[in-house]
Amino acid sequence: MIAIGIGGNSLATERDFRDAIESARRELGGGDAVATLATASFAPRAEAAAKEASVPFRPLMLIALRERSGDCVTRSERSLSLYGINSIAEAAALFAAGPGSQLVMPRRIIGNITVAAARSVDIGKRPK
Repeated sequence: MIAIGIGGNSLATERDFRDAIESARRELGGGDAVATLATASFAPRAEAAAKEASVPFRPLMLIALRERSGDCVTRSERSLSLYGINSIAEAAALFAAGPGSQLVMPRRIIGNITVAAARSVDIGKRPK
């Protein structure tokens, strides 16, 4: 399973989110879910874009993103100052992909959008 984490700023439009999701899915050869911080101001636009792309949307609570913040490989000073998370996109992808998941696409900035992706670990290969 590949989860796409997404973030954006106040200028990001629904089309920006849709374009970023499509770009990530093309590069990854798919994407099974789109996830982001549920309380972010941009979350409704991300949800609408995921729905338009026929990809399930996973709104996540801040505490969930904080669980995976230490596994992020990039760092957004804005995300750190506002939410205490290294990267909303990376942490959302990692949490949505499940325990032991790993980034397959670190955070990228596409205009007003950040996007990252994580792959689930096969059940038989999960660390114990």
